[in-house]
Amino acid sequence: MAVTDRRAGRRVERALTAVHRAREHAARLVAGPAATPAALEAARRGLAAAVVDLRATADAAAGEWWQRALPQERVVLAEQAAHRTLAATVRRQGLLPDPGTSTHTHTEGASP
Repeated sequence: MAVTDRRAGRRVERALTAVHRAREHAARLVAGPAATPAALEAARRGLAAAVVDLRATADAAAGEWWQRALPQERVVLAEQAAHRTLAATVRRQGLLPDPGTSTHTHTEGASP
């Protein structure tokens, strides 16, 4: 006997919405001049949790054989955008170098 989850598709939609809202909030903080380290950290953690929940929800829904097709492309695009925003929050916090600057110095005669 198989037990199916009839609400899996709706959960994916809610998880996508949660990632979108958390990403928008984090992006506003990153762009704002007065974001506190605590606010950035809270936004980063909230976005990370939303992305983890989205992946778990999408994976669970993918196992429901009777469901309509899941919005896999939307899930992937939301994850990619969220990861870019997560990286921006970490850079803004000073925990990761800006990709436009190099922390690697090359010395003559050294192997790459």
